[in-house]
Amino acid sequence: MDDIKENLIPNLHFAENDEEELAEEIGLPRRPTIPSLRQRNSQINMLEQMTHTEEQGKLNELRQRKGPSKSSVRQGAGKGRNGQQKGGQIEEPFGESLMVLEFGENAPTEAIQWIVDKIHGRRVDGGLELIVRKEPLSKDSQTIIFHVSATHMKLLEIADDMGFMKRTKTGIIRNFNVACLDEFFYDESMTLEDILTPGDRQIIIKYALDSIKAADDEHRIPGTKIILYHGQSIVQAAQSAELLTNLYSLHDKRKLKELRHRWIKPIRAQPIDEIRDYFGESVGMYFSFLGFYTYALVVPTVFGFLQLGLSEETETVPFFCVFYVVWMKVFLELWKRKSSSHAYHWGTITMTNLDEPRVGYYGKLARDPITGKWTPHYPKWKTYVQMYCVTAPIILLCMMIAGFVTIFQFYVEAYLAELFGPDAYILYLPSVVNAIYIAVSTLAYDRLATFLTDKENHRTQSQYERHRVNKLIVLEFVNNFLCLFYIAFILQDMKMLKTQLMMQLIVLQFLQNVFENLYPYLKKKVGLKIVRLFVKSNYEKLKEAHETYDEMGLRTLDTDDPRIIQNRKEAILEEYNTYDDYLELYIQFGYVVLFSSVAPLTAFWAILNNVIEIRLDAYKLCSFFKRPFARRTKNIGAWQLAFETLAVISILTNCGILYLSPQMRELGANLSREAYTLSFLVIEHILLGLTWFIYKAIPDTPHWVRVALAKAEHESRQALKRED
Repeated sequence: MDDIKENLIPNLHFAENDEEELAEEIGLPRRPTIPSLRQRNSQINMLEQMTHTEEQGKLNELRQRKGPSKSSVRQGAGKGRNGQQKGGQIEEPFGESLMVLEFGENAPTEAIQWIVDKIHGRRVDGGLELIVRKEPLSKDSQTIIFHVSATHMKLLEIADDMGFMKRTKTGIIRNFNVACLDEFFYDESMTLEDILTPGDRQIIIKYALDSIKAADDEHRIPGTKIILYHGQSIVQAAQSAELLTNLYSLHDKRKLKELRHRWIKPIRAQPIDEIRDYFGESVGMYFSFLGFYTYALVVPTVFGFLQLGLSEETETVPFFCVFYVVWMKVFLELWKRKSSSHAYHWGTITMTNLDEPRVGYYGKLARDPITGKWTPHYPKWKTYVQMYCVTAPIILLCMMIAGFVTIFQFYVEAYLAELFGPDAYILYLPSVVNAIYIAVSTLAYDRLATFLTDKENHRTQSQYERHRVNKLIVLEFVNNFLCLFYIAFILQDMKMLKTQLMMQLIVLQFLQNVFENLYPYLKKKVGLKIVRLFVKSNYEKLKEAHETYDEMGLRTLDTDDPRIIQNRKEAILEEYNTYDDYLELYIQFGYVVLFSSVAPLTAFWAILNNVIEIRLDAYKLCSFFKRPFARRTKNIGAWQLAFETLAVISILTNCGILYLSPQMRELGANLSREAYTLSFLVIEHILLGLTWFIYKAIPDTPHWVRVALAKAEHESRQALKRED
């Protein structure tokens, strides 16, 4: 609520208050609190000279000088298993399992050996120098599984290459630089591993695996028919061909337990920064948006009760039509400011989408006109043919089916009214059935949108996501709101509109919450038992392959390593993504802004659902789902446009309701029909102009963020001058 209060107050600060605001948001510049700057620099120089096989042991020795930390104690405890000495040599330490690779049961040994060698091989040989351990075989083994990790310095080097932005001693967020590592120790209790969050490490290791590229002379994966082109990601190619069947991360149980303990408490604010640290910016941004939207719903909820108290008819409709238009636009513009603040604090505000081919993109190999490398090229006209000749007719067919179901519902209601009377409770049955149909078809539409977008073969991930979201928007808009449009503007029955709106909102949200929480719960509880009963072991088939990997020198996790049991339990869990949750909010937002001027309690039911859902989502995400891939983002992406589109459409619907309201018709009784209609066209354009004014009056980026970015750029220029 504090965010809404702060943003609702007009920005009347003058230049003299900018420094105060900036200091409050990003922290005052302060002197380093590290005990000794010279000592820290010497430690960094030593770390840079270490080989990755000796780094962890020496790092622990450095930490012992200033007292053992929790992490060093944990790493020391694990030395007996994965960091022990054999034959006078220190084994490569294996810390956290950052990524788990699961190959198909029919994957050739030669192919797996080649890919794994690329992952842990030397850089001069085209490898990435990551740390790899294979899981030991058991009688229940069905596939070959590898765990991938990396040293802290390796992760920091990759973070430097990726252009991560991190906080410095001065409180400014700027590009991370390994050469200036000391600048990013802004607290005396920080250690090397504290610079990167768990989500950062997951993003980095995924980027590292995807960055293993095919060389000029590597035209196929050995032992397979998978063709490679120069510069192609080998791991992505293996995924597309289903040679690599699964790629995921294990949960950090300790950190997850701490997060869940703070997150699920209903009386506490969401720990958005902690959510982002563990799950990444994408998940953190979604839950921040959910919380911000829920707080924003307080305003229409209060006005809804006020409207209900003033009148149960439509006398107050004109005022509330205008109110909802202003409220939704202010809310969306304030959210842009909020997301910009998050993006600055999280270091993603300057990120751009790399124009890299996505996983699954296919085409004939041809030279890129810019880089000269061999890359897949798919004719654009084929994509357009698929979009306009296949996708569009299918979408149109779905719209026709939704229209038929809508009209059929009213025929059934009319028939039941003749049989049982206009006040019989059975008249609610068609509305309930329609709401159930909408909930079920939502699942089908999600898969349909994914299938059609796959067939269109868009080159980049950003293009793919945008077109997929656009399909979902069209399908769900028709599926959920066509019935309401028919009642409002064809039947022109405001009482029926109110009943249908509330029925769809309550039933749909109830069914979605039940399915979202029950299905992952059942999959976790019974999934492992089903796997053991119906999936056959491939122990004998995999035994020979494991012997080959032993000859390669690949080390194996100890048989009592807890990550083995953890992996078996988490491998069968449901995968989480924010698509479904954003889609649910999109539909709910449509119910609130399109027709809620005639149903005052819509916002109340929405806020009640969201308050419950925030904690339910927190519990299920921390208990019943695989750890989702962390993704860097600076906003909510294509969904921002989806919500803004609803806002524009709501102007038309609210003006239409206003046009049909009895009160306005009485006021315009002396006008001709043409003049009455023209007056509402003028009102509509005035409201559109008002939304444009709000868009211009509220900047997308807060002033203190612009000042901080300018300051960071100035510091970078000064640092570059000093280096020169």
